[in-house]
Amino acid sequence: MEKEVSKHPINTLFIIALGLLFALPVFPSNLKAVVILLFALTTLIATIKQGWTFHKGFFLTNSLPYLLMIPTLLYVENLDYGFAKLQTMASLVVFPLLFAMFKPTTFASVKPHLKRFLLIYILAVFLLNVVPFFYFYLSNPNYDLQGILKHFPTAMVVDTGKYEIHPIYLSMHCSIACMFILYVFSKFKQKSIKILLALLATVLVLFLILYAKKGPLLALMTVSFLYILFQRKNKLFRPYVIGLILLIGLLAVIPKTRNNFIELLTIETIEEGAVTSTNVRYTIYETAVGKIKEAFFTGYGIGDHNDALYEGYKERGNEYLYNKELNAHNQYFSLLLIGGIVLFLAFLYFLGINMVYAIRYNNQLLILVLIFYGIVMFTENILEREDGVIYFALFLSFFSWFSRENESAQ
Repeated sequence: MEKEVSKHPINTLFIIALGLLFALPVFPSNLKAVVILLFALTTLIATIKQGWTFHKGFFLTNSLPYLLMIPTLLYVENLDYGFAKLQTMASLVVFPLLFAMFKPTTFASVKPHLKRFLLIYILAVFLLNVVPFFYFYLSNPNYDLQGILKHFPTAMVVDTGKYEIHPIYLSMHCSIACMFILYVFSKFKQKSIKILLALLATVLVLFLILYAKKGPLLALMTVSFLYILFQRKNKLFRPYVIGLILLIGLLAVIPKTRNNFIELLTIETIEEGAVTSTNVRYTIYETAVGKIKEAFFTGYGIGDHNDALYEGYKERGNEYLYNKELNAHNQYFSLLLIGGIVLFLAFLYFLGINMVYAIRYNNQLLILVLIFYGIVMFTENILEREDGVIYFALFLSFFSWFSRENESAQ
């Protein structure tokens, strides 16, 4: 009976809709919502046809941070901004809600396609980087290769229309795609596929070096090292180690990335030193800590948290940060500014409980994703930008769903 249900036509449609979600990077911004809506409709139809089910514990755990942000609207002045931010971050409640509706039979039909979903995302990220690069290279005769390499990250922000994306999020896409390649590489026996995956990983690493964003690079190296430890009894252990050493060597040899990491050796405020990305963040963090102390328990609310930070820039007389209206550039600090210690602890609980289940059921993909995002969040507010929060919510909900179903099977 279970096999018959897993072959139900609606499950086929559901798998297609889920595959489109993993292909989201290649969709323009105005179509991303359509893809998510298609997935939501497919989920609702499957639930109606196969019998209503709802895993309350899964939903509450994975949507808890978002649910706790809503009451902070009660004490904010900038309600419009608050509602706009909640709309941007809606993936944090939408994906847990949808995945909480899935039945065990749905899991049985999806699990065999896991490799395909990961490959779809890898290919989507590859195209997101390679196609615009060659387009700009071929359509700008005034630039040689060196000129394109220099201006490409900026072009992706200002000249790509509905595909506009900041290099930090491109770097995150490339890093996660490389993580997925590490995972699926050993799942294939065909040499041709292994060679293709190695080539894709090489190209993505080269784009990572081009963007030269320290946070995703450090997170990728950490996650890669941990995954290599998982494989220490695997015959791929040595090739993985060689690959990681080559990556570190490239970062040390190429001036742009080497200089970015050298910044970490001399960290100071921008009032005292140079205006580098590291010093800017350090100055922001210093300001954020001061504002957090002033509203430690309640925060400033989802509408006023950035305004409080801007006020902190003004109080210290830092016109550079004040004029640029820079956010906290640290998701943990931002959560403390939004909802105080309660929201911060709820978020840590959300991450922690997912990690516990991931370790218990050897859910390596969830472990890697949690560690990667956990590290990147020290330098970026990824939950407050659509390019970050959609994929965070999708991957956390999808991979934690695997842990939930393994628990149910015990």
